[in-house]
Amino acid sequence: MSATVEISEENGEYTAVDSETGATGIGKTRAMALAALAVRLGAEENRGSTDERAELRALAERTRRRFEREEVSEDDVEDAISWARSE
Repeated sequence: MSATVEISEENGEYTAVDSETGATGIGKTRAMALAALAVRLGAEENRGSTDERAELRALAERTRRRFEREEVSEDDVEDAISWARSE
């Protein structure tokens, strides 16, 4: 079975939900919701040492800052997803 991600918006906040696990990610943009979901899924897959959790939190923070610094738009994310699916 292949998992899908559904993204919804309510009151300016986006929620990404993984269909296979039910895990969620929340953000101010679709891109941030997807990034939060990716971090959560990674954390679920790598439950274990505190070092791994700290590393995932650090990755999430670096990703969030980079998205903000580079002003990644929702269109950028959609284009990236389309490109990745075409490969």
